[in-house]
Amino acid sequence: MAAAALALFGLELPSQAVALTSVGTQADAAGAAPSPTDTRVEHLCSTPKPGEFGCFALRRTPAQGARTHLANGDTPSGFGPADLQSAYNLSADGGAGRTVAIVDAFDDPTAEADLAVYRAQYGLPPCTTANGCFTKVSQRGGTDYPAADAGWAGEISLDLDMVSAAAPNAKILLVEADDASFEALGTAVNQAVAMGAKYVSNSYGTEYEEGDGEDPSEVTAMDAYYNHPGVAMLVSSGDSGYGVSYPAASQYVTAVGGTSLVKDSGTARGWSESVWGGAGSGCSQYEPKPSFQQDTGCANRAVADVSAVADPNTGVAVYQTYGADGWAVYGGTSASAPIIASVYAAAGEPTAGTYPNSYPYLNPSALNDVTAGSNGGCDPSYLCSAQAGYDGPTGLGTPNGPDAFRSGPHGEVSGTVTAGADGTPLVGASVSVGGSRATTDTHGAYHLNVPAGTYDITASAYGYAGKTVTGVSVADGASVSENFSLASVPSRTVSGKVTDGSGHDWPLYARMTVDGVPGGPVFTDPVTGEYSLRLPQGHDYTLHVSAAYPGYEAQQRTVTLGSSALTVPFALPVDRKAEITPGYAVHWTGTNQGFDSAAAAPDGWKVVNADGTNGGWTFDDPGHRGNHTGGSGAFASVDSQLAGSGASQDSQLISPAYDLSATTTPFLSFDTEQLMAFGTAAVDVSADGGATWTHIWAYQRVVGPVHVELPLKQYAGKSDVRLRFHFVAQNSYWWQVDNVRVGNRSYDPVPGGLVTGTVADDNTGAPVVGAKVTSKDAPTESALTTATPDDPNLPDGFYWMYSSVTGKHDFSAVKPYFEAGTERAKVAANGAVARDFRLKAGQLTVKQASIDETVALGGQKTAKLLVQNRGSAPAKLAIGEHSALPAQQASGGAPLKLVQGTFSPLSMKATAARARAQNPNAVAANAAPADTTASGDAWQSSADLPMALHSNIADTYDGRLYTGLGFDGRQDTNAWYSYDPRTADWATLASPADAREMPAHGVIGDKLYVAGGWGGPGTDRKLEIYDPHTDRWSLGASMPKAYAASASAVVGDKLYVVGGCYELSCVGVTDVMVYDSHTDSWSQAAPYPEPISWSSCGAIRGKLYCSGGISGQPGLPVKHAYVYDPHTDSWSQIADLPNPTWGAAYSAANGLLLVSGGVISGGFRPALTNQGYAYNPDTNAWTALPNANATVYRGAGAPGLYVVGGIQSNAVFAPPIKTVSVLPGYAEGGSPTDVSWLSETPKSVTIAPGDSTMVTVRLDASALGIVQPGDYTAALSLRSDTPYPTLSVPVTMHVGPAENWSRVTGTVLGSTGRGHSTPLAGATVKIRAAATSYTLTTSEGGAYSLWLPADDEAITVLAAKGGFKSARAAVAVRKGQTTTEDITLRQAH
Repeated sequence: MAAAALALFGLELPSQAVALTSVGTQADAAGAAPSPTDTRVEHLCSTPKPGEFGCFALRRTPAQGARTHLANGDTPSGFGPADLQSAYNLSADGGAGRTVAIVDAFDDPTAEADLAVYRAQYGLPPCTTANGCFTKVSQRGGTDYPAADAGWAGEISLDLDMVSAAAPNAKILLVEADDASFEALGTAVNQAVAMGAKYVSNSYGTEYEEGDGEDPSEVTAMDAYYNHPGVAMLVSSGDSGYGVSYPAASQYVTAVGGTSLVKDSGTARGWSESVWGGAGSGCSQYEPKPSFQQDTGCANRAVADVSAVADPNTGVAVYQTYGADGWAVYGGTSASAPIIASVYAAAGEPTAGTYPNSYPYLNPSALNDVTAGSNGGCDPSYLCSAQAGYDGPTGLGTPNGPDAFRSGPHGEVSGTVTAGADGTPLVGASVSVGGSRATTDTHGAYHLNVPAGTYDITASAYGYAGKTVTGVSVADGASVSENFSLASVPSRTVSGKVTDGSGHDWPLYARMTVDGVPGGPVFTDPVTGEYSLRLPQGHDYTLHVSAAYPGYEAQQRTVTLGSSALTVPFALPVDRKAEITPGYAVHWTGTNQGFDSAAAAPDGWKVVNADGTNGGWTFDDPGHRGNHTGGSGAFASVDSQLAGSGASQDSQLISPAYDLSATTTPFLSFDTEQLMAFGTAAVDVSADGGATWTHIWAYQRVVGPVHVELPLKQYAGKSDVRLRFHFVAQNSYWWQVDNVRVGNRSYDPVPGGLVTGTVADDNTGAPVVGAKVTSKDAPTESALTTATPDDPNLPDGFYWMYSSVTGKHDFSAVKPYFEAGTERAKVAANGAVARDFRLKAGQLTVKQASIDETVALGGQKTAKLLVQNRGSAPAKLAIGEHSALPAQQASGGAPLKLVQGTFSPLSMKATAARARAQNPNAVAANAAPADTTASGDAWQSSADLPMALHSNIADTYDGRLYTGLGFDGRQDTNAWYSYDPRTADWATLASPADAREMPAHGVIGDKLYVAGGWGGPGTDRKLEIYDPHTDRWSLGASMPKAYAASASAVVGDKLYVVGGCYELSCVGVTDVMVYDSHTDSWSQAAPYPEPISWSSCGAIRGKLYCSGGISGQPGLPVKHAYVYDPHTDSWSQIADLPNPTWGAAYSAANGLLLVSGGVISGGFRPALTNQGYAYNPDTNAWTALPNANATVYRGAGAPGLYVVGGIQSNAVFAPPIKTVSVLPGYAEGGSPTDVSWLSETPKSVTIAPGDSTMVTVRLDASALGIVQPGDYTAALSLRSDTPYPTLSVPVTMHVGPAENWSRVTGTVLGSTGRGHSTPLAGATVKIRAAATSYTLTTSEGGAYSLWLPADDEAITVLAAKGGFKSARAAVAVRKGQTTTEDITLRQAH
């Protein structure tokens, strides 16, 4: 329970921490060194939080030097398939034709590969995806697997290996839940059943301690996930000894306990078993007792039903590589559940409509009865100690073949349930036959399969008096019919008040449900705590109440409702374990030892060193390491590393006796750092003067400072309690301890009251969710308004808060885009007061519905818009533009292209240099042929770059495209160019000082900023600033850290640099650096949620959106995406990219994050793609862009949407390209005019309430991105500082060709001989005019087409295609005319 205590009191352990505990072993004697065979085990999963399950897998930690990888002929430690088959009398070919489902949380990326190693080791038949034996799905049944988790991956491997061992011929279905929440794992169970599994193993449950692992809501909220008649639902009972965990407590599952299994030649069986001390067991607090359970000491459901081996000291062999090192010995009831699931599979398919947890009770003699051992102390003793017949830890026993797990003789019971008054079928009525239950369908009919026997059959329905028919005999194979006619009963009122029950007594807003009552929950009044509901009389009802406020324990009460109204009050106690209740605080009383003197142990403390110890506990920091515990001054430490490699330590730091005889809730806390490579470091407690010691905490590698708090409630009332900090190691770093506190820890009320109410929109009256309500006299006390979808009587926009100040005080309500509101409330001590707010805001309307104009290429037109403010506050109008695809793109993009290969995320200059040093011909030898597949007509070609580049940058400003830097195929370059799309001309500009690859960049105001990147001998910290007006570069403040391949974007007037690569590695970093151009300084933003490089980022409406990239292992992309809010300095996860992608060209335009090309996960190998996607923050969804004409990575992206340069090939050292392509219609972004062909006057204005303003809109057909005639569509976005959706005015500009432009078009054909030819898709067409050149790719039909500026001149058209001889043609073009030139290529010989 140590790990539970850590989590309980807010300790978040570092990722290196591995929890260790001696599960189910005896306490060691005082002063004794650990035995060489002393087994330590680790809990694979972290302690679950409220609302989560934890897995019950345990793994033995190997002794120093133990082998986890086997040589040929070696056998893994732990029981294998032959052992388990022998112990449980199972067939070596069991499970044929059956599918066993394993339900776990998170992903195990190596599940199938590890399973293959296990099965091959033991000669079991292969079980793979390819042969149909193994299937892995998400909780939705697809391949959208969740994030990986090393602990749960170990659980998965344990489950898969146990199914393989006990039912070698069974198929296996692995369903991975998104996380460990109740809902996710429950959904995964439903998915397993939906996919046809008849045996579902669940090796997880709630954390429990002495029976507190349950909640009243489990019966109503959770049992439905596990209620699947005809399906064997197996659940582990837990690993913390006596106590009940959920879902093992569910009445619908087979709860599986645990044993210690040993070979025993002295028995006829050859094996013997006893209770494993860690197995869970007990009596459920809430689940009703199934009829098949006949034990008398537990009125409710008893746990467990059956059992199998679980003791890690007698554990099973498992192979696991994700987060582990191969072979290891595992245990826990996580092992026993899949074993029993496999035995059910070997027994045959369960009978439809029956509950297979009843089967063992019909044939208990077919089990191995376990009669020895205990998992704790309890009353009655059989719930924790073994006995003949049924007991809690082992249930009825362990398998002796599959006979006990078959349904046995059974018959059918069916009939109808109707209303007595008119014979109307009662839908949803409940019919119970023994422990089996059914619900009537739309015809009032029910049907049940039950074991043969004699039963009482009961029918009940809400609002009706139930009926029971007794003594109904059901013979094997027989069908019995029983119909019920139920009489309605009158309803009475049940009412009351729900209040705080731990000292404040204030009313609570709470949720109430009633078992068996249809409809939604009932809620109390937040101000009075009162509730009222009507229920049919003459029934017993169980009421479940849970506070809507955090930190209160739920309650349930069963009442009998007679012929009069009933008052049922509830006083909910605070959850003293969670300690999160507003208005309560922790209070400590006791002693604190700060080890203030460095000279010796404090009074009463002593150091005991075993013989041969060199370097025990000291207090003067002999290694001069400093205090890393979080404390200050002197501290206690044992420094194994300082003692040297030949020295060993067995040193105990023992406290004086603490008198806890008058302490009700004793606790221990201390500050620590513990770094160990191997050995043991544990905190032990003794209550008998040090004669015996019990472990309560042991960790391996806890990087300080860490504060630990541990409950000592089992020592309450003891007068002589001592602590021992016991360190046993050799050359294993150190352990530091400071501020050891022992005393009483209470959770008490502090003065104050509650304030509650709603916040609404003053203009519309609509609720305002997300508003912040704050006490002006206590600004740290605040609350956010929320939605209340389940409570029909309470509007959304609800808030509640604790106020430490009482009397009359002002409270404010604020929400972005509203004016702040203030209300005064009189806060009553231990009471609740209501105060509602109405917030004022501006509200804009626009008169014109759309703008539609025809403009010649190069021409301009204007239009007018009238904007009015009909709100209650001023509104600031800011006009932006949102482009759409022009009509000419309707036919879409090119065919999908995926090119598998090897793609480097590192500096190409450094990579090429290393390759040339090893092989001078390496770069040339790796060059690959160009992409020659068909193009589409969505993407258009712009004039080629003056030089081929990749790893370059691109930005747009003032109607021009700027690009440069990067790698030219031989070396890094500082070349710098601009492109004018109106004239299709490139200009060579002044170069920056440094040549570099993949720097961060962005336009702030009227300047372009470049920072970081690979350059010189490593990465370049220099910031260079380009002024387009003067064509000059200047220097700014250097970056605090130098990275390359960072994503970058400008939010407001700041440049954000996200993640990046080091000089020689691209594992990614979480750093987010921010450059402020006003102060010429850098700062650090909140770290990115995961290490990242090569991601794609863009700024949209004041926030930073990022997606994809490389995280961790180089070359493996991720699809995660996040948004950063500068106002809160925080990241939030958004919808994932459809494909994991890195190295894409990216930009933000039109309110979208755009990603094109890059490297994706293409099966087992990465692949270059021409796919693209757009993310819309308004819908939190990605949509596909038209596929680009070529596969490109390491190219630059800019609004337009431009893709400039890059690499098209799958070869590591492929040359860069000169190609520039554009997806028209995405020009909003870096340029001040947003959509390049739109401008507005005024661009922004403040409109008073009731006033209006006229906006002039200019349409410019000579702007950036208008490279070809066609229809261009956009929408004016009338953005404002108001809370309402942005108004949108569609704009259409019909662009015709300019007077001096010409069009050249044609088809490229391939000669097939004998006078025949066929169109060539994917041929390269180069069109050379006097001033520039263009590169095109033919479509599926071999066609090409281009408008270009021409003055009655001759142009050259060159066509080429692999396998054909290239050909050229001189074409004379005329102003305003279309010239067609078909070119036929002959086959190469």
